[in-house]
Amino acid sequence: MRRFERIHDIVEPVEEYRQGGYHPVHLHDVFNERYEVIGKLAFGQFSTVWLTHDQLLQRHVALKILKADVSRNNKELAMLLKLSAPGLDHPGKGHVIELLDYFEHDGPNGTHLCLVLPAMISDDLQPANVLFSIVGAAHTEAFLQPPEFSPVRWLEGTNVNDSAPKYLMATQRRRGELDDADHTTILVKIGDLGGAAWSRQCDQWPVTPTALRAPELIHRNTWDARIDIWALGCLVFELATNEPLFPLGSFGLTAEQIDEEHAYRISQLLGKNGQGHENLTKHLTERLPYDFGAENVEHLASFLWLMLQQNPQRRMPTTKLLNHLFLVGEPGG
Repeated sequence: MRRFERIHDIVEPVEEYRQGGYHPVHLHDVFNERYEVIGKLAFGQFSTVWLTHDQLLQRHVALKILKADVSRNNKELAMLLKLSAPGLDHPGKGHVIELLDYFEHDGPNGTHLCLVLPAMISDDLQPANVLFSIVGAAHTEAFLQPPEFSPVRWLEGTNVNDSAPKYLMATQRRRGELDDADHTTILVKIGDLGGAAWSRQCDQWPVTPTALRAPELIHRNTWDARIDIWALGCLVFELATNEPLFPLGSFGLTAEQIDEEHAYRISQLLGKNGQGHENLTKHLTERLPYDFGAENVEHLASFLWLMLQQNPQRRMPTTKLLNHLFLVGEPGG
């Protein structure tokens, strides 16, 4: 019997505030004699995230407090330390969240790893999820980072498979406020590496959102970094159309039934009859704005098709995808 009635989506599971679970946080709590909590930003399966004021450097930062059970020998910390290393020279570094500080905090539920990260706006920021202590719009804008832009490429040896919209963060406000924005001033970052893995370590089953799973994951086959190429294709489609490529229902369904439905949808759209590219183009065209342009639709469909190959051996690597017409435009254009 549950001690509390489960509340879905709005807050983290209250019953997880237990030994080994979440750390209870209150507004104006101060962590590490430095970080004062002024608002709640988000929560996940293994952590809660808080907007805090850095009393030493007089800035706003995000404080991610992990559950006690996942705080020891934490893989996310190891990955953040490598990606945030001062000597790392890579054009994609600016598009992955930077680790500013980390420490351990002892609480009633155990010892918790705390990660200090730049404060940014995430797609998880729903009004019901956010709790602020007298923070107005002007105050909120103060913790947004200065915009910048650089091309994104893979960092050798790193495979970030948290490629779902909720893990993308932007440095400008959303919901219509970007309609007239200069897109070259928007900085988008991968903001959560909790499910990331090193590309050469495929011994553990990856943490991948259900709708972004590649066929080899659905069928429980061997996998490698190319599952992220598939996930990227699904994500680009969703960013372009505001619809998931493979919408899946889960209510009342077993894991096996969800897998069957997912495999069926992939087969229906991408097919085995040699018409997958044509089907994808038609499916995409029906969901894009009328002024997207026929040529742009063709380029985007081609770009997606190269990533959405059911055979992972045929998926185009990111080094080649970066030179696709959809990204670089016509030669001399």
